[in-house]
Parts: sequence; C-alpha cells; structure tokens
Amino acid sequence: MTVVDLMSEAKMNVELRSKAIEKGRYELYNCFQCMRCTSGCTSMKLLELKPQCLKCTERCPQDAAPSDLITALRNLAFDMEANVPEAYLKVVSTVLEVGLIQEEQKVTSRDFEVYDREQLNLPKISKPDEIFKNNLLILLTPEED
Repeated sequence: MTVVDLMSEAKMNVELRSKAIEKGRYELYNCFQCMRCTSGCTSMKLLELKPQCLKCTERCPQDAAPSDLITALRNLAFDMEANVPEAYLKVVSTVLEVGLIQEEQKVTSRDFEVYDREQLNLPKISKPDEIFKNNLLILLTPEED
C-alpha cells in the first residue's frame, strides 16, 4: 500500500485502515493487485449501490475479500456519520426524475444556431423504465430492523 494517495496527494489515514482491518478478516497485505476482483465486477453497473454478488471474493487468488472490506468501510462511514456528497444526491434525484444523469442538451453550432437530437438526425436516447427507477429507490432506501 502506498503512504500517499497519488491522485489527491493526501496522506494515508492509518487509524481508518486499522479500524477497517479490525472489523473483519482481511488479508489486505496479500493483495498483489492482479485485478481479478475488478475484471468481472457486476456491481459497477449498479453504481456501486449493492456490492453483494461476492464475485470479487470468489475470484481473489489471495483471499483478500474485497467485498467484505467495502462493507466494513461503509459501516465505518456510517459510524463516523459521514455525509453523502451533495453532487451524488443531485445525480440520483435527476435519474429518478428524468431517467438520465442529465437532461438532453441542445447544441450550438459555430453559426450560433441551436439544434436538438432530432434536427441532427440522431437516434432518441432510450430512458430507463419505471422498474429501474423503482429498483433504484429500493436500493437507496435504508433498511429498517
């Protein structure tokens, strides 16, 4: 593991790492980043809402249990009362209202003429059906005990 996050140049939170490791059996140091866990990840299609298929854990040759670690990190975020980013909530509400991450945009040509998809002979964008929206709402609704 690196000491510094190369994307944000933030220092590693050692306390958070040790808390995550304490919450379960993780062989994180055995991971040699073979990428088998991500190569068949189906939860990517669901915006990482429910990573419970466990394919990553089954495929890991080093028994690193990535899905268990994701669950532990989510539980830690909940314990720390971490807030959901505002931008994420906006995207989800737009998907529920419109069916897409953002509404269809009109484009302006170099001659300052405005065109929509139909005028440019582009196919209509297929929008998710109500079943998808309902499933998304179910996934986002907290489970009660």
